[in-house]
Amino acid sequence: MTGPHDPMAASGRGGKSRGALRYFFLFALQTTGTAILLWYAVPLVRQVLLDPGSHVPRPENLVWSLSAITLMQTGYWIGRRLRQSLPQLRSTFVGHILLFVARMSFVLATSVFGFVFIVRRPEFQIPTSRYLALVIGLFALFCYTQELEQLGRALIGPWTKYKEPLSNLVYVIFTKLAGESVTPAILRFQ
Repeated sequence: MTGPHDPMAASGRGGKSRGALRYFFLFALQTTGTAILLWYAVPLVRQVLLDPGSHVPRPENLVWSLSAITLMQTGYWIGRRLRQSLPQLRSTFVGHILLFVARMSFVLATSVFGFVFIVRRPEFQIPTSRYLALVIGLFALFCYTQELEQLGRALIGPWTKYKEPLSNLVYVIFTKLAGESVTPAILRFQ
């Protein structure tokens, strides 16, 4: 029985349905923040890439970006604080889609970082405070990709030798190439 002062319920370890609901709410919070950030940032990045000298920093851009970052970081760090357990669902396909989306969103973040901090076109000028906001935004996107990767791996589930035909084929090829019966490291830890 869980009461209002039950530490198991407060930590998110009691009641699997409440824990899953809480996890998906916090994940939705991060996803909403990421969607807002990308909705406004991608056209801005395109405009800056086409004509860096025409970019004028506007206060409303800073407001929406900091709002989106706040949503993303709130969902991420509350989830870390509550030590949310990942859902026990299994879907290899959806897990791979999430891993792909995580990788692509980080590619976007890396390209923005490269343009602003490495290429450094002289006609592109922004205030120092915007550089700080950019770094915080990139960190928020990094945290979101971490969450996506963690969820994707959880949905895929643990890798086993005979679970999937392709994995089994790779295992057989690996052992035949080695010339002996070798157990891959991933199987030794299960």
